[in-house]
Amino acid sequence: MAGMSERPGPSVKSAERALRLVELLAEREPRSFTELYRALDMPKSSLHALLASLAHQGWVADDGRDGVSLGYRARAMGLSGLDESDVLDLVGDVMTQLRVHLDETVHLARLDDGDVLYLASRYSRQALGVRFRPGRRMPAYATALGKALLAALPAPELAAALPGEYAALTPSTLTSAAALTAELDRVRAAGYAEDHEEGTVGLQCAAVALQHADLPLVALSCSVPVPRMTDAKRAAIVEALLAARATVLGRLRP
Repeated sequence: MAGMSERPGPSVKSAERALRLVELLAEREPRSFTELYRALDMPKSSLHALLASLAHQGWVADDGRDGVSLGYRARAMGLSGLDESDVLDLVGDVMTQLRVHLDETVHLARLDDGDVLYLASRYSRQALGVRFRPGRRMPAYATALGKALLAALPAPELAAALPGEYAALTPSTLTSAAALTAELDRVRAAGYAEDHEEGTVGLQCAAVALQHADLPLVALSCSVPVPRMTDAKRAAIVEALLAARATVLGRLRP
């Protein structure tokens, strides 16, 4: 490549430090600011600026305990696949942004033996809110998360994930294969799923699947108590979830 053999000048020193910083975190993370300062031998003010720039671009992240870890871009770069903990790193900030924007509870979940398994949540700060904890399980056919995930499955995997019996969790639960099949067709056409008190009385949800070759199949949802769910709010939630999906998938290689 033209120019690659030229002797590097002072202007590339910050690039060298940025690469070295990412290498240090790849070797072991998290690392404290002091560790990085000593290893890189650069002014503290310059290190602060470098970390801020790298964090803005997604290369590093604050681990929440005064340490610095790799960011979503570093984790996704060149990987043939991400594990569950990587997925949480990848979508955590997007979930937080959704919760702040909508002021409603946001969930991340995956399928597990025909159920939805909740992996992480960001909770609404409103008095009347949703408090499903990580590890909670619900039948996939009775939730927006589950329907978004089921609709994303290839036909053989979908057949294996469907239940033999459809128990009615609420009066609104879909209780037949025909009803669920029609609903999954609607989900595929719309690009998102909804549930209207089908899994929990008093609760409505919307969800989108995050489907990519480098990701385990997961889904994001927003759950809202019925008294707050207006048509305008539902439209805003769907728009925000679709934008969040685009953001997450945009962080992964094409």
